[in-house]
Amino acid sequence: MNGLEPLLLNVLFLIVLLLFVPFLLENKFYASGTTHKKKWIMTLAGGLAILSCISFPITMIEGYIFDLRLVALVIVGLYGGAPTILFLGVLTITYRFLLGGLGAYATIIVVPATCILLLLLTKRHLASSRKKKILIGSSLSTFAAIFAVLNSVFLFGVPFNGQFLFMYVVITFVTTVFILYAFEWITETIMVNQRILKAEKLEIVSHLASSISHEVRNPLAVIKGFLQMMEQTDIPANKRKEFLKICLEEIDRATDIIRNYLTFAKPAPENFEVLNVQQELQRAISVITPLANMNSIEIETTIEPCFIKGEAQFFQQCVLNLTKNCIEAMPDSGKLSIHTRVEQGQLCIVVSDTGKGMTTEQLSRIGEPYFTTKGREGTGLGMMTAIRIIEMMNGKLTVTSEINEGTKFYIRLPLIDKGLMVKDKTPVA
Repeated sequence: MNGLEPLLLNVLFLIVLLLFVPFLLENKFYASGTTHKKKWIMTLAGGLAILSCISFPITMIEGYIFDLRLVALVIVGLYGGAPTILFLGVLTITYRFLLGGLGAYATIIVVPATCILLLLLTKRHLASSRKKKILIGSSLSTFAAIFAVLNSVFLFGVPFNGQFLFMYVVITFVTTVFILYAFEWITETIMVNQRILKAEKLEIVSHLASSISHEVRNPLAVIKGFLQMMEQTDIPANKRKEFLKICLEEIDRATDIIRNYLTFAKPAPENFEVLNVQQELQRAISVITPLANMNSIEIETTIEPCFIKGEAQFFQQCVLNLTKNCIEAMPDSGKLSIHTRVEQGQLCIVVSDTGKGMTTEQLSRIGEPYFTTKGREGTGLGMMTAIRIIEMMNGKLTVTSEINEGTKFYIRLPLIDKGLMVKDKTPVA
């Protein structure tokens, strides 16, 4: 019972440093090309686990002290390879000598022998299945534990104690099996999750590609039909002009669909700059005003001068997509409102309409491929593009709506202070 507290502390050191640290590393460095860096951070975590275990030895029986340093040495050594094994071996011997005592000399024999076995088994271990990895690791750590006790008995005259040997071996074996199993399970789970994410992304791309091919085919079919009609020599000039205008409109429609898809698929903006929100919103409003006038829609604005970071083209496209959706939701006139305010250090842009609104189910599906409330006239790409642009600017979009009362879009973006503007030397009107 006297050794229960340090025993639990040793196990805690191993679990935190040998399980949680690799788990965090897998999430942080996966697909970033930093495998070498990840391996060395894991090596340092293993070294810290060894130092922690030696600093808090376990006393099970009077005159006998031990710790779980060999468990950390074996596990990290098997996964880290030769450089890791040599580093941890030297670290273990050096620190044990700094603490002094008879056990320091025993360490000179036990640790090098364990390191030699690790060097011989590490390649085989990495190429084995999960069961074989657990078998190799637990067998090696158990052998090292038995060898450490017998080494102390036969070479340094420590009295043999069967109960102590049994307890030490059992604790070492169980701890090694648990950590190896948990480590392998976490690693496989992360790999499976990453494969699922890749599969989901590919599925979304396939959905988008299918949607785009369908939507682009429609304007192309219209263009082809009118061009075939224009081949006839008896068509009046005014009709030819009308047909040509329709063809150009259909080309613009196809271009918009492709541009929306490319914006959604683009991983990140290339040129961030400080944007004057007041200027950018006014430009977007001037573009959307003719469409609003055609639908007898009143535009109401309250815009404060503030600054954010992003790309002007993407930001305006986002605002245009949202305002266009609002206008199309009010076919029989209404009011389009655009307001800005500062909330908890963030810019909040509220774009609202007095249109037909959306149901709870429709709200939950905003941003999904194929989903649109416009019927055959919409593709859903405009809303997905707006969401993607806001995410690229480290912002968030939330939507509220009520049937026959309208919809409100809340865009929250991080503000940029004037000090950063001066540093970036960005001209502001």
